Amino acid sequence: MITIFRELRDSFKVLFPGGRFRYVLIVLSMLGAIISISELLVLRFFIKIVDAEGQLEKERFIALGIGLGIFYVLMRVSQYFQRVYRVTAFKRAFKSLKKIKDKDAKNSEWAMAFEISSLLTNATQLLAVLVFIFILEPYFALLNLVILVAIIAYLGRLLKGQLRLQIKFKEKKKLSGKAAAPHQRYSSRIRAAETGALVAGGGMVILLGALLILSYNGEITVANTLIIFFATRLQNGSLTASSRSLMRYAKAKAGAKVRDDDEDE
Repeated sequence: MITIFRELRDSFKVLFPGGRFRYVLIVLSMLGAIISISELLVLRFFIKIVDAEGQLEKERFIALGIGLGIFYVLMRVSQYFQRVYRVTAFKRAFKSLKKIKDKDAKNSEWAMAFEISSLLTNATQLLAVLVFIFILEPYFALLNLVILVAIIAYLGRLLKGQLRLQIKFKEKKKLSGKAAAPHQRYSSRIRAAETGALVAGGGMVILLGALLILSYNGEITVANTLIIFFATRLQNGSLTASSRSLMRYAKAKAGAKVRDDDEDE
């Protein structure tokens, strides 16, 4: 966990030196998380509307359904602009980086920027989901927190090992002029990414088992069970995406580091 935080913090400072660009990236990441959490709110409202279908007047029922549809469309449009605007934000940030450090942003920096942006969005999303579940079921949220910390700690170990391995591949190419075999470079990164995704899936199985027990014992309502189920799926999706993003980040970071070492020499 410390490894992930340190890597993202250090790379964030290097790639986005200007305060304004840092704030823009943070706002974009928060917007992405808010959009994802809004989907859970849409689901919650949808369940309430369906549950109260026989108690609502037809006109009110139709109005709520239309309002829900409009809100969902607005979320999708916001997500589109949030993802597209990232490219513009990166371009302006790298232009500032060139002015400040007299350094052009290469492919590695662009790749790192996209992965950092995705990881920040996922991190904010995970925090928001945790709070959302805590509001609904505090005890289940505590179990979720323990599992979440364990998974992130494991992803940190994977990242640390992948960084060492990718740097080794890059240095080997620099010294001998021969790149590592494609199956070595790709298989190691994909294996690490999918191992992290598998561990995240294992955590979700534990959470779903606990959720079923709580629901069976009547300690949680059916509506909350459904909402938390989709929340844990969203969380698992974020962890899986983060695992793959971290390994891609390791590859990009290795390329940037070896090139910087060459320039320093």
